[in-house]
Amino acid sequence: MIKVENLSYSFNDFPLLENLNFEVNPSEIIHLKGENGSGKSTLLKILSGILNNFQGKVLSTAKNVFFLGHNLGLKDSLSVKDNLLLDYRFNSEVDSLSEALKLFELNSMKETKLFNLSQGQRKKVSLVQLFLSKYDLFLLDEPFANLDQKGIELIENTIRHHQNRGSSVIFTSHEDHNISSRELVL
Repeated sequence: MIKVENLSYSFNDFPLLENLNFEVNPSEIIHLKGENGSGKSTLLKILSGILNNFQGKVLSTAKNVFFLGHNLGLKDSLSVKDNLLLDYRFNSEVDSLSEALKLFELNSMKETKLFNLSQGQRKKVSLVQLFLSKYDLFLLDEPFANLDQKGIELIENTIRHHQNRGSSVIFTSHEDHNISSRELVL
């Protein structure tokens, strides 16, 4: 699915990634690890196509990529439901959206504007997008941050669900999790 060859990236003349080589196979889960500032988020941005000023090669057969970064990409002035309906990553069948809102305990907040939600609740809105998406490759930067234990378990199950569908997942995390994955340390 992805092959990275001799990938290097510098920020303000500071080498962040140097001669990185790895492959990601279909249905594989990769836990990207490293100290703060080691380039984990940068690598995910490169793999997603957000950053392209790198040296080396990134070859991918993924037809579509879901990227969840620190910026959740949500509109504060819209309701939870409107944010989800605005999202282009899933076909918004009302039944599956309603089911996901219940699962993530957001059903009672579906008409609430995002600016009224806590950071954890906002994160859950973006994770509903993850839950409903049907992509080949999922790049998740700290998906467990700001979540309670139930939210963490929902994300673990969602990642396993996507793997079972044949999708690959690369995620960063400093939190404990119960996902069988291959570790890639930067």
